Amino acid sequence: MFRPKSTFEQWRIFQAVVDCGGYAQAAEALNKSQSSLNHAVAKLQQSLGVALLEVRGRKAVLTPSGEIFLKRARQLSQQVEELENLANNLERQWEPQINLYVSVLQPRERLYRALANFYPRSRGCRINLHERIHCHFNALQVGDLMLSEHLPQDRTGLPLDEVCLLPLCAATHPLASHEAPITAEQLGNHNQISLHPPIHRSVDWNDADDTGWKATHYHEVLAMLNLGLGYAWVPRHLVRRELADGSLRQLNLEGGSERYLYTYLLTPSADALGPAAELLLRCLRNEYQQGERGK
Repeated sequence: MFRPKSTFEQWRIFQAVVDCGGYAQAAEALNKSQSSLNHAVAKLQQSLGVALLEVRGRKAVLTPSGEIFLKRARQLSQQVEELENLANNLERQWEPQINLYVSVLQPRERLYRALANFYPRSRGCRINLHERIHCHFNALQVGDLMLSEHLPQDRTGLPLDEVCLLPLCAATHPLASHEAPITAEQLGNHNQISLHPPIHRSVDWNDADDTGWKATHYHEVLAMLNLGLGYAWVPRHLVRRELADGSLRQLNLEGGSERYLYTYLLTPSADALGPAAELLLRCLRNEYQQGERGK
């Protein structure tokens, strides 16, 4: 049976010395004596047979090996935190299912990674993923989560993605041959294809002449675009391949050829979430916050 040479407390002290910049500062932060911290790190290094820190002046500096072990130590701390959170959750009722409402505008890559991280720890909790053109916050029940571009005025949400919408038409459409910027009057002579109900007036319809063709999903919008039946505002992340191969063209509009919306993670009451919804919320936060740091 494996018997560890180190303790979690030693790894916690090691991290504190690095994060605080030295033994004296870490001792103050942990409310421990400096000598006890010196002893803990020295014993850790001795038991491993690896130098983790070296003191330069009054500052503790990581060795190359220490850099590697610090990353693993942080993962260990995260796992211990999750174990303790799980212990707390065992005393509470684990939800059998979670409703997750997602806007059609929401890019999926990071969302799916968060769900993949949630799944091994879901304990059989089912995810009901509902794609919506309109996500109505007031219709959410306690425990529901929503990813939407609509942020109620009296609410705060975790920012997720900036969505860029482009005016597009098929390469064979008459609008694609315009070299000069297209005026609103010229655009009005052509059929606009949009979602119904509209996501946003500024990108989905013309207030003065709501006569375009409607669809309930972007798959249909793109199919009609490729047939040359009109133009449409479409999220860039949905048409990267079509833009690259030239089958769809971005229009050069006089009023600007890019429009932006932002999506947010919302829930009616974060304090009232059950343990499974809390775990999913944590997975979503980790994925999107890590994504922001990686930019």
